[in-house]
Order: sequence, then structure tokens, then C-alpha cells
Amino acid sequence: MFPYFHALHVFSSFHGCFAPLTVFPAPPLHADEINVILIGGQSNATGQGYVNNIPPCFKTDKRILLYYSGSLKGTGPAEQLVPLSPASESPDRFGVELSLGTALQKKFPQKKWAIIKHARSGSNLFRQWNPGKTSQDKQGEEYVKLLRTVRNGMEALKKQGHAPVLKAMVWQQGEGDARDIAGIKNALSYGANLNNLIKRIRADLEAPGLAFIYGSVLPVPAPARFPGREKVRQGQKDVAEESRTSLSVNNAVYVPADDLQLRSVDFRTPYPTDTVHLGTHGILALGTLCLRIGKALETKKTDTPALFSSPLSPAPPAPSGKPIMFDIPPGCG
Repeated sequence: MFPYFHALHVFSSFHGCFAPLTVFPAPPLHADEINVILIGGQSNATGQGYVNNIPPCFKTDKRILLYYSGSLKGTGPAEQLVPLSPASESPDRFGVELSLGTALQKKFPQKKWAIIKHARSGSNLFRQWNPGKTSQDKQGEEYVKLLRTVRNGMEALKKQGHAPVLKAMVWQQGEGDARDIAGIKNALSYGANLNNLIKRIRADLEAPGLAFIYGSVLPVPAPARFPGREKVRQGQKDVAEESRTSLSVNNAVYVPADDLQLRSVDFRTPYPTDTVHLGTHGILALGTLCLRIGKALETKKTDTPALFSSPLSPAPPAPSGKPIMFDIPPGCG
């Protein structure tokens, strides 16, 4: 069982100065429990799918609540609870929130769901998402924004009469640490940095069992721009619980995403050479994969199914090693 956020929370420091203790009031006894999923990372987390390319057969389930940071733009206001809708760096794009939230509600129709999202295109883990070794260390600006967004989102849910319970975080990031400008040292350190990020998020949010689910990055080699690609991808694999390495973290789940559709082949794409970002169908598929492939995450009652208990069948091989395009988008078959 994951703790409610009514205990004392110590929030991270800014430039070495302690932030004050914040006491969150306990939710009322009659509050409705709502499961909360976090989304963070860089441009494939903000999402590069195009709203206009979403197939008509995919219907967003608007029963899910969404809270996103002021760094993002959507059809609804930022930093407020809104029905599930696109939230990316541009209002014409979307991320995994749509298919992930919709799939969760379909799989667990008796439960209530909310998504809290903060992401920043081009951001790196070694500096901008660096959580420090302890809550007293200086922390990266994006990590600080994530904590603030989660805190505010949880408070907003409580004000609406919900009892929010953190369940999982979906993380899509790594390209920034593989870049030429990042330096090979930071690419080599990606696994250790990701290991630390997971542990710090769980500690700072007082959610020790938070499932951490993340997809692979950079499916197509680009040695000149991303010389640290292989180091980052290996670091991702090493952190997964099933890898059983010295960097493995309990309930950390690696999602292979190399076969998902890229923006280079998106319908009427303005970026025909972009093999870094997922396209519309790729983003929709990734959200569904994050639900289906994850390790079991137990719910409060033993007679209810686990949240991430259904292993996914291996993806079909991509022809000539190139990412495939899904003919039937998630929710349409």
C-alpha cells in the first residue's frame, strides 16, 4: 500500500537553503481514493504526437483528471485539474498521457485515476533533473519543478475531495545525456544517475514503492549527434529490476520502444528526417505499453488485479531494423 500524502513532507532545497516543512492535512474519511500516475522527462515525455493525426477511432477517456506544470501547454489551463487532454510544449501536440490514462481506466473501470505531468524538451538527467544525493543537496531545476508540480497537483486533488495515492511514474528521457554537448562522461554515468533519480523521487515524495516505468531512447544510431547513445541505452537496461545488475532498482521497468513509429514517418510530418522522436502512433502505443508491460503493482485489496501485471508479447521484428508503423493504433483494434 502506498502512503497518503498527509504526513510531513520535506521539500527540496534551492541552492542549498532548506525549504520550510509543509504539513499536508489528512484527507477526510469519506474522501474517494484516486490513483496518481506521474509523467516526466524530455521531448518524448512532453510528447511529439500531433493532435490532428490522432485516428478517429481513438477516444480519450475524460474521466481521468490531469494536472500539468506551467512549462507545458494544452487545451485546458496549466496548474489546474482538467479532464484528460493533450499537454505538451505546444497545444497541437500530445504525449503518453492520453493513451496511458485511457488504457488504465479501461483496465480498471472501478478505480479513479489522475495524471500529474512535468517535462522539458532538451533536458538532461545529469544536471537539470539531478535530484542530489539527499534532499539537502542542490537539485536541478526540472527536478525541483517536478516536486512542486506533484505537491500542487496532490493538493488540488484533495481540495476536490479525493484521497490521492501515488502509484507509478512514467519517465521518457536520455537523449540529452547522449548528446555530443553532454560529454561521454555523463553518458557513461546515465545508469548510476537514473538509479539515484528513482531512489530520490521515492524518498522525496515519501512513496517507497512507486513503480518507475521508462522506455528506451534513440532507436536509430546517430553517432555524430549522439555519441553516447549506446552508453545511455545500456544504462537504461542495467537499472531495470529484471536485469539484476548492481544498478538494478526494485520495481523499475524498462520498456523496449525501438519498434514504435517515429515522427519521420508521421502523416504529413514537417520533420521527415526526425528519427529521435516518436510520432503520433508511436506515442499512443508507448502509453499502452507502459500499462501492459510493467511489473506487478499491488492494489490495496488482494482480490483486485495488479496494475501492471500483464506481460506484453514481444513486438514483431522491424523490417531491415527500421521502426515499424502500427497499422491499428491503440484503442482502435
